[in-house]
Formats: sequence, C-alpha cells, structure tokens
Amino acid sequence: MGRTPSIPGEAEFLGRGVSYCATCDAAFYHNREVVVVGMSHEAIAEAQVLTKFAATVHWVTAKEPARSNEYAQELLSHPQVKLWKKARLSAIEGDDSGVTGANLYLMSDKKTQHISAEGVFVYLQGAKPIVDFVGDQIELKPDGGVKVGEMMQTSIPGVWAIGDIRNTPFKQAVVAAGDGCIAAMDIDRYLKQRKNVKPDWG
Repeated sequence: MGRTPSIPGEAEFLGRGVSYCATCDAAFYHNREVVVVGMSHEAIAEAQVLTKFAATVHWVTAKEPARSNEYAQELLSHPQVKLWKKARLSAIEGDDSGVTGANLYLMSDKKTQHISAEGVFVYLQGAKPIVDFVGDQIELKPDGGVKVGEMMQTSIPGVWAIGDIRNTPFKQAVVAAGDGCIAAMDIDRYLKQRKNVKPDWG
C-alpha cells in the first residue's frame, strides 16, 4: 500500500515509462535518458542500478544530498548522473508511445525546467505493506512490516509471513519465493511435530 500517484502523468504512464523498480526495468533504458525522483536509500540504490544502463540519470532531490552520505556521493561520482537539487517533479509527459519527458520545478529560482527522458523512476515516501487484515494479533516491526523469525514464523504459533509484507529492503519476486521455501520447510516441521527442520542432504 503505497502513496497514491500524485504527480500529473504518473498514473497515466505507469508501466509505459513510469516505474517503481529499477532492478526490474533498468535494462529497458539502455543508452536512454531517465529520471530518478527521491533521496532515500532505496532511491540512491536504484539510481546506482540505472547507471549501468542509462546514458543519463537525472537525479531529482528536494534538498542537496549530504556530503556525509557516502552512498549519495558515490552515486554523484558517476559521470552520467546529473543532480537536480532543490527541485521537485511537477509533471510527467508522454504520448501514445509512453513517457517522453518530465517537468521539474526548481525551487531556487522558481522556474520550470523540462527534461527529455523515456523513463521516470519514482521513490517518494509512503510505501508500506498492507497488514490491517491481521489487526493487532501479530507483532509488527516499527516500519509496519510483519516481524518474523529465522524460519519466517510470526509471533503467533502456526502463522508464517513471507515476501513484501515483511517490508524487506529487497522487494523482488525471487526474495518472496525464497521466503516461501523457508516457510514451507518449517511448516512441514510444525505439522509433523518435529523439533527441527529435516535437512534435504547431509
């Protein structure tokens, strides 16, 4: 359950140039121009992925990245990264083919700047897993994800949680699949009332 798309063009071009996952979509933008919006650790990490593919990564931040942030400084060391500090994404533009550009509002001089780009990766605050269906029965982490043990078991015996509901930093299908495999083996142990998981090999 993330933030509601609030930028003009964001919802319209989702899947046609607007993305929330560079790990998933970066390869589509080989030698192309892209925009990354946000300055969270996730935004920086995803922008790093895009530097391996895109010709130019326009990094849009509301304030200047701290010099003490080694990850931000490493990102800025890439020659194809262009920082737009003290700016916000005001609109995403496109046509039938998808995204063609973005408009930035530059706070310092109160002007709008147009950027030509084929991809816009949005990493603004607000994403959290949907956990309201569990009520207050299962322990949650401070970030809103379900708290689990090593074998994916929750605070309630007989209940396991896997994938994005744990709010891990790596929201990928392969991570959820790995979680599921671990949980399945522990569920087998639980149902057969064994103390330990039976290993597949010695």
